[in-house]
Amino acid sequence: MAQFENFIPPTAFVIRNSREEKIDAKLIVPGDIVLVATGENIPCDIVIFKSNEMKVNNASLTGESEDIQIDLDKDPIENIFETKNVGFFGTSCTAGSGSGICFRTGDSTVIGQIANLASSAEAAETPISREINNFIKLISLIAISFGILFVIFASVYGYGWADVVTFGIGIIVANVPEGLLAAVTIIMALAAERMAVKFVLVKNL
Repeated sequence: MAQFENFIPPTAFVIRNSREEKIDAKLIVPGDIVLVATGENIPCDIVIFKSNEMKVNNASLTGESEDIQIDLDKDPIENIFETKNVGFFGTSCTAGSGSGICFRTGDSTVIGQIANLASSAEAAETPISREINNFIKLISLIAISFGILFVIFASVYGYGWADVVTFGIGIIVANVPEGLLAAVTIIMALAAERMAVKFVLVKNL
């Protein structure tokens, strides 16, 4: 989330009161006419109405590596990501220059909405996590049950309390699969390796 701040250029050129002004990018408001030149980050979501061979790179937003040529003659498209006359906050102008009207700033921008969704998303428990937890509960129940059963039998047969407690704990510990952690980690690592062959990136085992 902190890296989103790096997308905001410190200053931007806007036209206000028919005059070109250099202002802090954070002071841009919807309705401002924003001027963007080659090598500059776009400081807000803008509808571009003037283009001089302008190209933008949306890699930071969509992952698309190729530059997009701004085309003002294209008809409007319902999907905003496919329009050819919109510049998004967080993307950069890689060639030419252009002017556009700001229509979204800050959290209202496309990338701001994505950031809010990412920060508010709840981490759901995965199926393998549920299965491991159920397995642990089952093993714990079996181990404790055997331990208690041994304590009862040992008491009936007249063993001393020291021996009863020692052997009871031994039986409980013996039922715990100590290799479970290593086995699960290795299995998940192998699964991640197989998924990598299919171009699936696993960031968290």
